[in-house]
Amino acid sequence: MLRKLGIALIFAVSLSACGYVDEYERQVHDWEPTYCYKSLGAVQCYREPKHSDRLRLVNYYGPHPSRYDAPEPMKEPNFKAPEMVNYWVKDPEPVPRPMAKGDLADRPWLTADGRAEAANIRQIKTLETSGTGTRAFLRRIATGEDPTASETAAPANFTLSDPAADLE
Repeated sequence: MLRKLGIALIFAVSLSACGYVDEYERQVHDWEPTYCYKSLGAVQCYREPKHSDRLRLVNYYGPHPSRYDAPEPMKEPNFKAPEMVNYWVKDPEPVPRPMAKGDLADRPWLTADGRAEAANIRQIKTLETSGTGTRAFLRRIATGEDPTASETAAPANFTLSDPAADLE
């Protein structure tokens, strides 16, 4: 009699273990199903579990994802080689050439005029990014000087002052 009672008790305990996975699932079982997974940017949530991402599961509400049926795995693709052809296409090899000497017509930045022009462009860019350049531009407009003439430095009588005073 005691033996039958022990077997029945063990059977009942083993059946009760199949009910819920843990206390958390029991608390969230009736909630609206939401399954959240880690991704590179943030956590993404879905209404149904993604069985392919089960290792990235962060949290869930509703039934445990194992309660859903997993989809059938995809068939292994059957790869095969392409048909053989009796021709091939190759890009032409680069032709090595000696370094150009003497003629600088195609490289103006290496000539004296080209270096002077590059220095002028650098100076103009420097003036454009500073308040001094703005004041010099406004002074050119006010006095009617040639805007193509380059200024290498501020005039000797030039002093830094209030920009509003330069406009008057």
